[in-house]
Amino acid sequence: MYTPPNMTTETGTAYKSAIDAALASLTGIWGKRRNINGDGLVNQLVSATALSTSFAYTIDMWEAKASVGTVTGNVGQVAATSFPADVAIGSSAISSSTTGTLSFRTKIESRNCADLLAAPFIYGSTGWASGSSQHPYVSLSMLVLHQFGATITVTPVLRSADAQDNFSTMTNSISFAAQNVATGTLTQLVWDTAALAQALDSLTNAANGLCLELQFSVPTGLSAKSLLFGDVQLEGGQVATFYGRSLFVDELVRCQRYFAKTFPYAVAPAQNAAHPLNAMGAPQIVAATTSQVGNPTWKFPVEMIAAPAVTGFNPNAANANPRNVTRANDASSPVLSSDTQAARLTFTTSSGSSVGDQNFIHLTADARL
Repeated sequence: MYTPPNMTTETGTAYKSAIDAALASLTGIWGKRRNINGDGLVNQLVSATALSTSFAYTIDMWEAKASVGTVTGNVGQVAATSFPADVAIGSSAISSSTTGTLSFRTKIESRNCADLLAAPFIYGSTGWASGSSQHPYVSLSMLVLHQFGATITVTPVLRSADAQDNFSTMTNSISFAAQNVATGTLTQLVWDTAALAQALDSLTNAANGLCLELQFSVPTGLSAKSLLFGDVQLEGGQVATFYGRSLFVDELVRCQRYFAKTFPYAVAPAQNAAHPLNAMGAPQIVAATTSQVGNPTWKFPVEMIAAPAVTGFNPNAANANPRNVTRANDASSPVLSSDTQAARLTFTTSSGSSVGDQNFIHLTADARL
């Protein structure tokens, strides 16, 4: 971690030496944080997710799984005043009847990491120039706090997508060194310098997209114990810097490139969740029991990485149909289509309805990697 010189406690040659060392350590640093939602501040899913032995999304940009079924708990966003964002990622109630591993992972699309493979630019006697003889490195830092009652290890693994932005298979990986975290103490972990940073050009297919997986060891005999982490930052160069925090709205927009919803931010996507006026509105333009094609359209908050899978939710009943709020009954046969910019709805209008009635349906758009 970069440490600036201190002119209060260092004088003369010691101060100059500290400046020289600090400047040398910054060689090749660029780009800042490449992962999204590293502090866990954005949580459009709202509700926590029960752990399973398969990866599942639990908060924006983060998936989690347990290596064995004997490690259990709900994971997601946790209120945590000891963390800078006042929230963290993880769980306040992990239980275990055997040892295991709890893994969290986040993915970085190719557009956000391909330049990390370029030869770093360094400052020399002739000014800025490409350091073609140097490897393109990545550094990592994060905060961890747990109450497991014993020291655990954290092992980060960096994987690459076999095909561009398609993480269904990830054949290649490189591992950072495992580090220990004592129980009950908020700990900053750093993987930087030549000793701990990783040379990205040693990871085959890194330009296709990166998946950062954090593996936490879990001891046996836990009963509702907490594991929290945050301020995860993967960045270019051999020097880890403090977390590059964004405004909440900026980070939300970044997350909405992969997942968006019509529900209010604090409402979990679900059928019969009310809030019809927040849903996509469909003014009726045809007679009753007639197909209304391609109207209306939901314009996404930001262009998505790919055409998303779109799911419908009735705001006032336990089904996926549009709700005719004028007649207090349901339309039927919804068909949803999408491209990277918008979703469209075709449906059959309800019995007894007429032109001018108001129909509403909540939607989610899922293009997560």
